[in-house]
Amino acid sequence: MTMLHDEEHICMHCKKKTDHVHHCTPIEKVKVFDCKYCGAKGINHRHMCKERLKNIQYYCINCGLVSVTKMGVCNPAPIEDNLREQWNKVAEETKKEELETCAVCGQPVSPPGHLCNQKYPYKCSFCGKKITKGHHFCKEKVGKAKYDCKICGRIAVTSKCVCAPFKFRDDD
Repeated sequence: MTMLHDEEHICMHCKKKTDHVHHCTPIEKVKVFDCKYCGAKGINHRHMCKERLKNIQYYCINCGLVSVTKMGVCNPAPIEDNLREQWNKVAEETKKEELETCAVCGQPVSPPGHLCNQKYPYKCSFCGKKITKGHHFCKEKVGKAKYDCKICGRIAVTSKCVCAPFKFRDDD
């Protein structure tokens, strides 16, 4: 049984009574369950395996958090085709059953991941530098930025680089 839904859950940080576990709940306080898709034991709501990914139907338009059901996110919107294609590419490139995800929104990522929660090491596709830590914003990348993240405020060249993209420039 999935423990994502809890009618009595009160978020420890935003103090709202919700019918699901917020991502802002500290990891040591979340409920654990067995994955009904891959059978992994003792996982939490942030678990993402290839089979679960196929069943993800919604994302939150405010924070990018993903869910199998509408009740799993605060402001649900159906997954857009370009986002689904991006996730499928990540799944195809991943050798393991469990996917690497963004710690902020739970979406599947591969290095460099979202600017909100970068995965290292990676090579900057703009300046060519190998990045092993910290947030990298080279002159080449900053000059082409068109999006910012509604969660962390970092700027990005494409919408797939942040959890909750907001387009601030339209100069195509």
